[in-house]
Amino acid sequence: MTSDVTGKTLPRLGGRLCLDFVNTIDPRLKAPREEFLASYGALLAWAEFVGILTRAARSDLVVAGERHPRIAKQIHRRAMALREGLFALFSRGPGAQEGLQALNTEIRLTSAELHVEPEGPAYALAWDAGSKVLGPIVRSAIELLTSSDVRRVRVCSGDGCGWLFLDSSRTHRRRWCNMAICGNRAKAKRNRVRSRAGPGTASQTSGGLCG
Repeated sequence: MTSDVTGKTLPRLGGRLCLDFVNTIDPRLKAPREEFLASYGALLAWAEFVGILTRAARSDLVVAGERHPRIAKQIHRRAMALREGLFALFSRGPGAQEGLQALNTEIRLTSAELHVEPEGPAYALAWDAGSKVLGPIVRSAIELLTSSDVRRVRVCSGDGCGWLFLDSSRTHRRRWCNMAICGNRAKAKRNRVRSRAGPGTASQTSGGLCG
């Protein structure tokens, strides 16, 4: 999946599926923002991009959405509510309790469509059509929230970025979703401030998708 603004591929920097799902608006904390999930079709395209759906499964859901547009719109609205709820929950913001409620709502809805089906010589969890996209995201969120890794979820400190990521650094003091992007932008900004304050040359960095 590529950005309509920059033409660059949407980075997957969260470290978990549920965090990558939250990071589908760039930047999150300031305008102008690019929305990667602007429609039900865009949601399905992202689901294929991250491996939730195969190309064939996406095609089937596209056809189903065209036949039942009201249901497609409902699923898209659920996705948006879940995304914002997960951001509030994992960023530990003032809306964290409402975020937990949004997640629990989706747990109930997707669990009703969860089943086991054959997969080769074994079996696997699967979801009915209405939860094929949101079910795996909900499962990822449950696994992260109920593990010790939840303490390592961070909000990127980049200017307006707000992307979530799992801090796997040795010191657990990582600040940026990506040092080569947000980290270098912050460094360039500091250099510009220093250059205005006195002699010196500010380093230059190129722009690009942060999240």
